[in-house]
Amino acid sequence: MIEIKSIYQEASKETVENLIGNFSKTIEDLHKKVVEDISVLKGLNGNVPQLLRLAIELRMNMRFILIDLMTSLRGSLNGAYTFEKCYHIKNLEGIRVEGYRLLLGYGEEREQSVWTELGCELRQVYQRFERSKYAQVYEGVVALYDKVSTQLRTVMTTYEERKGRNLTYHYDDDLYKVYKQLIKVKNKGEDEAMKCVIPWMDALLSIQVLCDTIEYVEALQGNISSKATGFHYFQINVIKLDFYKRIVYEFSKNDQFKEILDKVLKDIDSVDWAAKEKDKLGRLEDWLGKNASNQDKPKTIKDMKDLMNVYLLIEMSFADMSCVIRAFMNAGSDIEYPLTFRRLLVSMVSTLGHLVGYNDTEKANALWTFIQKAVPADAEKLKTEASEIRMELECLLKQEDVKRRALYVHYLDRDTNESNILRILESIEGIDLLIEINAYPAFIKIMGRIRKFLRTLMGEFAIRVDKTTKASNIKMKAQIKILRQLLKNPKCPADLRISFNKTLDQMEEFFKQYA
Repeated sequence: MIEIKSIYQEASKETVENLIGNFSKTIEDLHKKVVEDISVLKGLNGNVPQLLRLAIELRMNMRFILIDLMTSLRGSLNGAYTFEKCYHIKNLEGIRVEGYRLLLGYGEEREQSVWTELGCELRQVYQRFERSKYAQVYEGVVALYDKVSTQLRTVMTTYEERKGRNLTYHYDDDLYKVYKQLIKVKNKGEDEAMKCVIPWMDALLSIQVLCDTIEYVEALQGNISSKATGFHYFQINVIKLDFYKRIVYEFSKNDQFKEILDKVLKDIDSVDWAAKEKDKLGRLEDWLGKNASNQDKPKTIKDMKDLMNVYLLIEMSFADMSCVIRAFMNAGSDIEYPLTFRRLLVSMVSTLGHLVGYNDTEKANALWTFIQKAVPADAEKLKTEASEIRMELECLLKQEDVKRRALYVHYLDRDTNESNILRILESIEGIDLLIEINAYPAFIKIMGRIRKFLRTLMGEFAIRVDKTTKASNIKMKAQIKILRQLLKNPKCPADLRISFNKTLDQMEEFFKQYA
């Protein structure tokens, strides 16, 4: 994979390191402010004006989004490998999309969005105070709201970015789409990502100014004390924080572990190879579907495509989780540890969900179902192993984790139209590290077993072990001959003909060894 375009190529290494350090300090300061906002919200009584309640909650949400953004920015700046930088840039896009949905909504969501609600409440308050000494004050606040609204319209996320967010957080049954998104991010480079992120961060800061102003005006009227007081409702448990740091310390001492992470992210040719083979097989399958009779459509083509699809999912999942672990090890502030750690669960559950389905209704069309169907009927050992793998995968996919994954990637609860931010903070505070840490080795082990299984199945497609080598070769050579004839069709795209003929050449060379 070609190197990603560097961020601000004129920036020195020292400048980038200073940026990384400054982000950590800002994240830490913002987290303290989030904690203060939560304390204030918990202390508000029923008589407090709705405008004030909305403003403080909105400010808390915006501060959290800034923390999430800066955590991914640090991950990108700290990233040593192309895939690593791309992973964090994709998360930046996902955070912007989720942040915009929470704030303004998309389509019909806008009428009930928190921003619209704040504006309506603000104008109602202004009308009530129109003849009071606060009239000019509220008039100025309304003008500031309108100014920020204009600013927000300039940073609205696009439909393509919203599709990208789905691929980042959910993957897709067609993993080539996820790979194409990765390539698109790589080609755009870090500079392009920054051009989108910086105006968005600026808009979030403007929202905070507006909320601070509303709080100040309400404090003048005695509706709230000007300084937040009270206990900190949310703080990272000191014992858990110490455990986070001990994990990082142990990981950092383990040279073999670091070498594995480096190898996964440095040498991802397997991702490129699997993606290109899957795309090529998919295009050939589509073309055969339109131009060949049923008897001339080898089932092996579809089976190989399904196999490559799962192989690509495994490779990308491994790489994504390696990015998360490296970011976790490079965390520069207390809140970054759990915020980063949550993305391990997102990646793991998304992978399991696509393999075996999130629920019973999805099982029939899950990726592993296609793999099981691809196993030859008389390959009893492979069939048994495929069933065993499925049972292990289903045991690893716990419904409480499915719910947590949904919480971690949605700032807005689609059912209630309420913010999930406080629930996310409470959830990561409740993470049981011993249980979580013990879950991932089992996941990594089964992914490794799937890799090995897929390679064995691939070999089974090439030459059946339960038949004589000669008979198998004759059958495969006959299929190759049919495919070559079909590829000569003038309607076949030239690039597909050339590319797949090369693959057929390699297959023929393989069979010559057993002639």
